[in-house]
Amino acid sequence: MTESIFMRAWATIIGSLATIAIIVTALGLLLGVLKPADAVKRIGAHLGIIVLLMLIPGALVSLWSVMSVWQRIALAAIGIAIWWWRQARGQTRKNKGE
Repeated sequence: MTESIFMRAWATIIGSLATIAIIVTALGLLLGVLKPADAVKRIGAHLGIIVLLMLIPGALVSLWSVMSVWQRIALAAIGIAIWWWRQARGQTRKNKGE
């Protein structure tokens, strides 16, 4: 239930951002700030990014909902271990530089 609510809200936000990006690109084209060839490239880039922003969270939410509790705990433990490891590495690099 919460996955569908999250995905609906995410789709609404991304749709709004896409509309704003395309409107700004169209205004740039109308005002002569942007060349027509550049406008096509920008709109293509915007749409590509939007498609990725729509697909990645959907895949992650569906993957997360399929996982069992012990798999979620293991994934969280791996994430915490990597974070601690990176923190320790950053501190040793700072100490070597002094």
